[in-house]
Amino acid sequence: MNTASPQPAPTYLQIRERILHLDPADLGLAPTNASAQVWGVVVEMGYDAGTAMLLALADGTTSLHYSTGGGLVGRGDYAPIAQAAKSLVVEAQKHLWQMSLTQDFPLPQIGQVRFLLLAYKGIYAAEAPKMSLASGEHPLASLFQRSQESLGQMRLLAEKRRS
Repeated sequence: MNTASPQPAPTYLQIRERILHLDPADLGLAPTNASAQVWGVVVEMGYDAGTAMLLALADGTTSLHYSTGGGLVGRGDYAPIAQAAKSLVVEAQKHLWQMSLTQDFPLPQIGQVRFLLLAYKGIYAAEAPKMSLASGEHPLASLFQRSQESLGQMRLLAEKRRS
């Protein structure tokens, strides 16, 4: 069985590269009591059809990108999405100690979820099977749950726009 997702579109790789090299100061982000170390979260999920990447920043900015192209970008102006993103960043702060500082950013395999915490001192990563995260068995399950809440808010907004 092949566990690698299809090759991502070049635009996805460019967006991903830009995200992984963002400077929080350029975005006007600085440490706060709620998120003294983490200013953003990237959650990548490997699927048969490709990779989905959720980005949530401490200011509520949120975007969703698909490796096949497309997505929803920069929805920090919609209060439910902004609150979900901020909540995800605060939750990530609690899990920083469970992750490793890295400069290696492989895409997740099919069925895997890769967390990248964008911290003021670098990027921290951890990966886990989606099944164990979704079942609540994994120590990072609460972080996964918060990411799903952000995705849910993104879907609700997309549905509102279609109606």
